[in-house]
Amino acid sequence: MTDRDRHNLLRCVVRIAAKSDRPYPARLKSLAKFLAKSYLLPSVTIYLTDDKSTNLSRLTSTACTGTLRSCAIPAGEGGAGLCAASKTRLHHDADRLHADEQRTGAESRFLYLPVVVGERLIGVVALGLAEKIPLPPKVLASLDDVIPVAAGIIQGLRLSSLSERTVRDMTVLSELGQLLNRFIPPEALIPFVLQACKKLSVACCTMVRLTGDGGLPAGLHRSSTQRVRPYLSRLLEVEESSSEKLLGSSAPLLAGNLLPDANLPPSYACMRLHFETQTLGTMTFFGKCRDGGHGSVFDDEDLALFESMALLISNALAGTASFRQMSDLSAENDKKVKELSLLYRISNTMLSTIKLNKLIHLILSALTSGANPFFDRAMLFLINERSGVMQGMLGVTRETSTGLITPFAEIEDILASRWDISENDMVRQRDSEFSRHVMASRLELNKALNVASRAVLEKRLIFVSRAARERRVDRDFIRRFGITSFAVAPLMARERVVGVIVVDNTLQGRPITQEDLRFLQLFANQAGMAVENSILYNRVEDANRELCEAQERLIQGERLATIGEMAAGIAHEMKGPLVAIGGFARRLANNLPQPSGERECADLIVREVLRLEKMLTDILSFSKKTTICYTPCNMCEIINDALAVVHLSLKEMNIRVHKNFPKNAAIFLGDCQQLKQVLINLFLNAEEAMKNGGDLHIKVAPSVLDGSKAVSVKIADTGGGIPLEVLNNIFNPFYTTKDTGTGLGLPIANRIITNHGGKIRVNNKPGSGVEFTVVLPLRA
Repeated sequence: MTDRDRHNLLRCVVRIAAKSDRPYPARLKSLAKFLAKSYLLPSVTIYLTDDKSTNLSRLTSTACTGTLRSCAIPAGEGGAGLCAASKTRLHHDADRLHADEQRTGAESRFLYLPVVVGERLIGVVALGLAEKIPLPPKVLASLDDVIPVAAGIIQGLRLSSLSERTVRDMTVLSELGQLLNRFIPPEALIPFVLQACKKLSVACCTMVRLTGDGGLPAGLHRSSTQRVRPYLSRLLEVEESSSEKLLGSSAPLLAGNLLPDANLPPSYACMRLHFETQTLGTMTFFGKCRDGGHGSVFDDEDLALFESMALLISNALAGTASFRQMSDLSAENDKKVKELSLLYRISNTMLSTIKLNKLIHLILSALTSGANPFFDRAMLFLINERSGVMQGMLGVTRETSTGLITPFAEIEDILASRWDISENDMVRQRDSEFSRHVMASRLELNKALNVASRAVLEKRLIFVSRAARERRVDRDFIRRFGITSFAVAPLMARERVVGVIVVDNTLQGRPITQEDLRFLQLFANQAGMAVENSILYNRVEDANRELCEAQERLIQGERLATIGEMAAGIAHEMKGPLVAIGGFARRLANNLPQPSGERECADLIVREVLRLEKMLTDILSFSKKTTICYTPCNMCEIINDALAVVHLSLKEMNIRVHKNFPKNAAIFLGDCQQLKQVLINLFLNAEEAMKNGGDLHIKVAPSVLDGSKAVSVKIADTGGGIPLEVLNNIFNPFYTTKDTGTGLGLPIANRIITNHGGKIRVNNKPGSGVEFTVVLPLRA
């Protein structure tokens, strides 16, 4: 073997060791295959020592399948054991090997190389030789290069295994802790613990012996795999003997290789179950499970894991005993406190809000929220006296109420506490599938058709234990919500029923008790008063708002009338002098040479006079009462006439006009000239908004206005829309954002449309454009 071959071989070995995408056992297997192929050997086997470096416990070999398997080769036995004991290189004949040493049958001799890190043996590399001729020195030297690389892989495997075991043990404890933190009925705790231990631990049989102290019944409980069940009698003898020894001392017992039968687990661990100073019993684990015919025994790490598990289980047992003693005592008191606190807090909550929508959410959430809600589902219907039906307002389940309301509170907080619900939670409840079905429901006020109507008309709570057998129920309503049994409570206020609450326990199938019905009756009385007060308050608030709006309109009308009269007088007085100024300015401009500074000044005077005259004309038009001359009008013709006026300016601004007219002419009664002025104003506003060009869309279509036939005109531009801070003022007189505007274009247009009995609407799209819609009735 040349130095170059030696270098290439070492490079390949290092590459195998450095393959981080492959697990360490696979790297060892690849190394063995590579060595067998490179040196033309019948077999290569790599043995690994146990944690105490006394025996060879695992191997990987080209002579067997799999990446890593168990073995049991004591130090000093066979070729590999002798190498492990002496930590030196040695040869050994193939006919004097340990039973667990791997061979193919083609070997006549083996060369064993110890893998040592510091002074600690971590493995042995066995090379199967076809002949008894020693390997050349250069080959041995190259093998000396390979051994450190193999040591690195073995060390990585040991560290990886240790890390995985630590993580596995912590995961076991974490999962066991999470399982035991659940609510488990006392009678089911021991079977649950045994099942959890069977699932999480490496034991093939687990036994729990309770002494009968601490409120737990005495007895022996066990769980085992199918393989060891035929030998349970032998394991029971070992467990009984170990428990007696353990109860006489405090130290846990760990025994390995003490069960001679090959069918029995090779080791067991027994520890005490105790809470504080009280002994609850013992717990015994048998195992480990066998692998490849060799049973690995429990070690100190397993014992530490079992002790931690026993501690968790002891706490769970103690907690279960305490729970059993306290649960019966506290159940009745908890229910009374829950009812009283809930009733008082719902009263405080009802007094804290006047919003009917929020009040309904709070009422239904109070019935379905908390760790142990009163009911699984609740629905609220309000009566519409005009139509004679009950309208579904909201439906809430225990899932949509989770975390919103907690009926239990500290006693000192009850008097001052009340609930609240966020807007997001209300939206979540309202958008649930159950609530949408409720809001889409209508129940006719006829007690022959449904139970809810009977509860309203008879003004009493009604409980239906079996909906399928009840005659006077709405079958469609029952099927739609999957109701089996339910209760209906009327919401009453001052001898008047305003609605009903429907509750059931369909989700969990829990029966509705008399205590539940008694509480529902008390609750419905409180809720009925709150709903009635909210409805009355909303009516008063609506009436007050309408009154304020009417008063504001009167004040605004008087203010505008005064301003109009004053503006009309001023405009009339100023129009005469302006006409004279304009006339003389035009004559002066015609007599001045062009171009000259004097001619430019005269032209400026003429333009400003024209602007002032237009402003005065707008003011006079807005201030005086106009008379509508009704004639048959064709909306498409009016639009074309208005476009003809602004055609040139639109073309100069590079504005493209898109018209969408119906096939049949849109004929209606109106003043064509006034409506033409409206459209011109709207077109000019669009032109002003699209100074850099754009698209002007005009669409005429049939429409409906206050239930009567109408025609609509939509005028949309691409000018970027109206700023939000300006939008509310666009129809106010004299409000303008233009440098030369009067602020009367849209107010005049609005007044003309209003006088025609129509409406003008604005659809603002910030960043895109604005769309004005004019709707006019076909008949005056």
